[in-house]
Amino acid sequence: MLINLEGIDGCGKSTQSKFLMKKFEENNEKTIILKEPTNGKYGKKLWEMLSGKREATTEQILDLFVMDRKEHVKDKINPALKKGEIVLMDRYYYSTMAYQAAAGIDVNRIRKDNEFAPKPDIVLIFDLPADLAMKRVMGHSVADVFEKEEHLEKVREAYLNLKDDPLVRIIDSTRNPEEIFEEVWKLVSEVRNE
Repeated sequence: MLINLEGIDGCGKSTQSKFLMKKFEENNEKTIILKEPTNGKYGKKLWEMLSGKREATTEQILDLFVMDRKEHVKDKINPALKKGEIVLMDRYYYSTMAYQAAAGIDVNRIRKDNEFAPKPDIVLIFDLPADLAMKRVMGHSVADVFEKEEHLEKVREAYLNLKDDPLVRIIDSTRNPEEIFEEVWKLVSEVRNE
């Protein structure tokens, strides 16, 4: 099973992926959390661009995301799925669809560029207004170039525009983590039992 956790920075997806992992492991199910961008050769370049250490065009960033993801699918995602593990993706191509669409790239083109990647069973988008997200991330040391409120609000809108995708579930992330997880577990369980 491949579960994709998405949302703007500060939305709580990393916390929820830890909760999910714990719950699956309590049920003796082997689970792995994978993040994108990775720490591979393309991922490292992406991190430099996203943190403003290296200049890049939107196109260059998109190309690197695709190359990073191809490597990730080959080296980590597919092998884990083949072994029957549950893969929790903390950001995946839906993230690219939201962030790069907010930067002006057509979302259908991004979707097409990522057709090689295994489709998630469910995409959980943790929705949070940008001003609240900003308050949460201010406590974190890395304020990358995307963490500007106006831009985050655009990204949030791009995520919400994905609501008609049959895999997507939008989750209100203004609540406390435990309440959110109750909904997450219910949604994941529904998909597993289909």
